[in-house]
Amino acid sequence: MQYYYQLVTSRTQLLINLAAHFLAAVTIFFLVIPALLKWSGMAAMVLSAQRGYRHLIRHDIIRLRVDLARQGVLLEQAGQPYFYRKYKVYQTRWFAILKLVDQHTDRTLILNSDCFQSVECYRRLRFDLRQLERSNVA
Repeated sequence: MQYYYQLVTSRTQLLINLAAHFLAAVTIFFLVIPALLKWSGMAAMVLSAQRGYRHLIRHDIIRLRVDLARQGVLLEQAGQPYFYRKYKVYQTRWFAILKLVDQHTDRTLILNSDCFQSVECYRRLRFDLRQLERSNVA
């Protein structure tokens, strides 16, 4: 059975992005002496944090499907399907990075459990990705 996995914006990724930029801004505030550089650096951190935040929340609904028969991953975004035959999965205990490679568009998705509707969907996707990798080796 083919199953579509719907991805949503991850709160964890948003918080990590915000915390990293806040830490960088505090570091600039306390370590940079000239006032012009200090305020310029902090403004750059605020703009960078805003850009990262927009990047994380701007995407439309993304749906993934692991297709074992065709040996690839189907990604649908804004109703536009993209099929990737080349991919690489980096799995850790806490998250997975899915690198999708194509001639025209490369995508990198950081997948953790709060990107999905439920933890079971997340586990099922990780299992399907492992099955796809094993079928490519065989």
